[in-house]
Amino acid sequence: MIRTRNAVLATAAVAALITGGTALAGPRDAHAQDQAFSISQNVTADAVTVCNTNPVIATYHGTVNLTIPVVTLLANFQDEMQAAAAAGQSPHAAGAQNPDITFTVSVPQGTQVGPGTVTNSSSLISNWWLSPNSEKTEMKVNLHLTQTDWQGLYTTYTSEKSNPLGHTITIKIPYAVGANNATDAARIAQEQVTSTATVKFYTGGDTPNKVFTSAVASNPIASTPTDCFSNAPQRTTRWVDAETGADLKAPQTGPNFFQAAGIPDYEFVSSVLSTDRMTGYYKYKKVFGDLPVNGDDPTVDTDFKISADDAAPAQKETIQAENKQSLLTIENVIHLNNLQGGRIATLLQKYEESPAAFDEMVLKNAHLGFTTQITLPEQLKFADPSAISISGIPEGFTAKTVAIDGQTARVTVDVNDPESITTIEALKDAMSKLQGEAVITIKKIAFADSAQPDTDYTIEHQTQGLVSVDIAKQLGVIVRPGTPSPACPPTMGDYDQLKPAEPLPVQGTVFDPPAPACPPTTAYSAAWTFPMTGPSAGWAEAPLMEHSLNYTSSESHPYVTRLTFKADPQPTPPAPTPTPSTPTFGPQLAKTGAAGMLFLLGAAASGMTGVILRRRTRA
Repeated sequence: MIRTRNAVLATAAVAALITGGTALAGPRDAHAQDQAFSISQNVTADAVTVCNTNPVIATYHGTVNLTIPVVTLLANFQDEMQAAAAAGQSPHAAGAQNPDITFTVSVPQGTQVGPGTVTNSSSLISNWWLSPNSEKTEMKVNLHLTQTDWQGLYTTYTSEKSNPLGHTITIKIPYAVGANNATDAARIAQEQVTSTATVKFYTGGDTPNKVFTSAVASNPIASTPTDCFSNAPQRTTRWVDAETGADLKAPQTGPNFFQAAGIPDYEFVSSVLSTDRMTGYYKYKKVFGDLPVNGDDPTVDTDFKISADDAAPAQKETIQAENKQSLLTIENVIHLNNLQGGRIATLLQKYEESPAAFDEMVLKNAHLGFTTQITLPEQLKFADPSAISISGIPEGFTAKTVAIDGQTARVTVDVNDPESITTIEALKDAMSKLQGEAVITIKKIAFADSAQPDTDYTIEHQTQGLVSVDIAKQLGVIVRPGTPSPACPPTMGDYDQLKPAEPLPVQGTVFDPPAPACPPTTAYSAAWTFPMTGPSAGWAEAPLMEHSLNYTSSESHPYVTRLTFKADPQPTPPAPTPTPSTPTFGPQLAKTGAAGMLFLLGAAASGMTGVILRRRTRA
């Protein structure tokens, strides 16, 4: 602990009163009309710096000292006193407590004043009282004139004018402020403590006839402060992932440890101090770290069936139709239990194993179900956009979309009452209902005019499951930083009756040790307040963490179906007319028979016009 003092002795203050000018030597003869007067030469401030070493805290203990002859203050309305004395008036009615003289000492925000003392050697003052404001940044010292009439007061005033320095009022107001870093300490040392005096002249009423207010007197809080920080050992603070040890923000080094920090998506878990007490670790874990990361799992399998004309839909390598005017039918069978696999299965398994880990999580905006999309090439068309339907939807789910738009048919199934899914248990119950088979049927699919024979056309179809939900977790109560005790305050020199002011506590950390108890002879020992820590440590307010789950499940083998149809048969060209020749029946019958057979073969081939479906998997 280091203590330094820049004390201005009381004797120096009195000497200043003697040599400081006519205002101090005696009352002014000329009456000033509500003009400001100076008390700067009557006010001094001294300060002591106390250095605490662990944690490093610089505390400035100071005292504002004011000594002034009372006749100097009343000289502002000497003429009014004389006139009131001649008129037999009194300052106040009996029992009135309006202050006649008020001294106000003000300190910056963050600094606190203490009780203070008043010493009076003038017969003009009978009593006084001190009144701090609620923040202890201001102390008013109120003085009341002796309870008599103006004739008696004027007589005493005239007597004390002959020896003003023997009839003074002396006020001492302590103040204190602490800092736990060099920047704040240097700033505070340059701040000012201010003093003013207000003198009021009454003639019996509650409203003063005249008011005189002094100019502001300013003094530095600590004119020669001690540097408590430059030679202090350097301590390192780290904010790390509790599982991996990775830094979540850059480490920082300084004479003191730094506070816990609010890390997005993380909650505070614990703190650890190294064995040499020079490195402090704040440890965090991901708020939603136990949940599977968002992504897709290929767990869905569907049966995609197709037929031509009145045949039953089936999964076949080849399907034949009578002609280009044939109509196709599609059935897509979704096995609903497939939608429960992948990441959502992992999440629900974690819930089964540790349900308490999910107690503080609230769910909203849930979407559970699937979407199927079937897309035709330009050479096919949905002849009837209303010829689409779905069956087998489980209880608690609804088909939100069943529609055909241009070349695409889309069916979307979602949970009926998403607002009811507010817990993992409710999510689990909803997912368990995805059982059985849902069947999407589309009829009246036709070939477009642009379709060409002997050409492959592609029908693409994809089914994707979806579990989408927003999860929120409230991290708990606001966390209170610790308030380490500063070093023990100094004794206030020769002013045995003056107690030091108590500074506002500075913020400490979980790594700071309690300060040693101060000796019984000191005025007080500020209590060490251990910090409250919890999941929201480092945040100004306990945050609500939010995370969006987005699990999809796609087809493990997304199918591509290709269709083709054969060309219409071409007419068999007529047999050439034989060249006239000598009739020879044997050869001519042979040629005619050959031509007839070609025709028949052509006719037989003409019955083979149709549609061929090939079903294969897409890489």
